[in-house]
Formats: sequence, structure tokens, C-alpha cells
Amino acid sequence: MEASLERQIGFLLETDKLKEVVRLNQLAGGNRRETTAEHCWHVILQTLTLAGHALPGTDIHHVIKLLAVHDLVEIDAGDHWVTDANRADIKAREQAAAERLFGLLPDDQASEFKGLWLEFEAGETPEARFANAMDALHPMVLVFASGQPEPTHEPLSADTMRQTKEARLSPFPGLWTYAQDLLAKAVRDGRLLP
Repeated sequence: MEASLERQIGFLLETDKLKEVVRLNQLAGGNRRETTAEHCWHVILQTLTLAGHALPGTDIHHVIKLLAVHDLVEIDAGDHWVTDANRADIKAREQAAAERLFGLLPDDQASEFKGLWLEFEAGETPEARFANAMDALHPMVLVFASGQPEPTHEPLSADTMRQTKEARLSPFPGLWTYAQDLLAKAVRDGRLLP
């Protein structure tokens, strides 16, 4: 096998571990927590479905590429609710994971994939902003739009969630209004603290 193909296959086998990373939120059915691989697939499908909410000129194909790699670092760093107290530690762990994981690829692909991850993290391009909005909305859809009678999220307040999600969702007014409606309904239903 040629060396670059061998490295690509090694990367694919290593990233298969994303299927084992359990996230904090549950599936819409409420029977278990989702894996990060399931999240990545579903947020990509959500993006294709909600592409009409992107700003004009946004390259949805590029958004999909960003979302395909955005959480690979969770193989090493895990899934965390980011707070001021743990932000620096998580960033360092994710940076180390990016170096290791993307370093498995041939140099040109390693540079491309790491560049996609860095673009998503920076959130500055139209595509990265929409990818970040999709990533922020996805757990809210699973947790609060599911209609499950029992709380399916860690005990956080709607105010905390609103503050955390606003910067990523407010550039897309229809999505931001929907997200706020989800939070208000979750409070009314007793599924989320005010």
C-alpha cells in the first residue's frame, strides 16, 4: 500500500473512535446519550435541511466540511460544557488532539483538515458562523424540541443557555427566535430552570 493511503486509512481507523465518545445530551427519544459521531452526522443533516437560513452566498458544501471535522478532537479531549473555569484547559486539550489526529494524515491533508478545524473554531467566515450556529442549535433541538416529558439536560438555567448560544445563533434571526422559543417552552414545561 502506498504510504499516503496507509496514513489516510490509519486516520480513518483512529477517527472511528468518535463513535465511542458519549456526549452530555440525550437523543431526542430520551433513552440514552448520543455519541459525538451521531452528533456530527445529525448536525450535517440538519445543516442540509436548514441551509435556507444561511446568509446569501454561504457555501454550504464548505459548511459541511467544517462540521465533518469540527468535533474530531473530542476523541482525545472528550465532550464538555465549556465554562470560564475550564475554557483554557479544554482549549489546550483540543489543540493537542488536533495536532495528534490531523498529524496522522499525509501533510497536505493534515494541513487542510487542521485548517478547517481552526476556521470552525475562529468562527469568522460566513461558513464558520453558520456551522457554529448549526452546532449550537443541534443539542437544543434534540433536548427541547423532542417533547420528552422528563428533563433531558444537565441542570442549567435558560438564562445561562441563552447567554451561551446567543453569539452563535443571533446572526440568523429565524433560528435565534426558534431557539429562544425552545428555551421558554422548556422553562414553562419545567424541563429547564428559568
